[in-house]
Amino acid sequence: MLGSMVSGILLSRYVFAFLHISGFAAAARTVHMLGAYWGFVLMSLHLGLHWNMVVNMAGKKGTPSAVRTWTARILALAVAAYGIWVFVKRGIGTYMLLQVHFVFLDYAEPLALFILDYMAIMGFFVFAGYYAGKALRRAGSRKK
Repeated sequence: MLGSMVSGILLSRYVFAFLHISGFAAAARTVHMLGAYWGFVLMSLHLGLHWNMVVNMAGKKGTPSAVRTWTARILALAVAAYGIWVFVKRGIGTYMLLQVHFVFLDYAEPLALFILDYMAIMGFFVFAGYYAGKALRRAGSRKK
């Protein structure tokens, strides 16, 4: 996150123009892209690690229902599967590993589809973080 903030300042030509910083644009652009994509993935994983709170709150609403539980799980799995597909289709991994240095944005694509795709990618990492957290908690409780 710090890398995104510093690189954002270095890239800014208007907000921080009074600093008269120049000559760092290429490196700052790379750091900014890395910070943005890794930050997106790590924040999504972090949200997944704490998703248990959301699940617990949802479980307190009304009477417990196996149908609702399995519907939510199947929906989560569907979002995660679509998120994996979109992650690969959009080449997000190539940006995160600096195999591609500039992000391609299709300006003809509807904004709603772009946002839905990135929400699905986030959903995949939330899903992965949630189930990784469950596995870690289960493994930790076995050691005691």
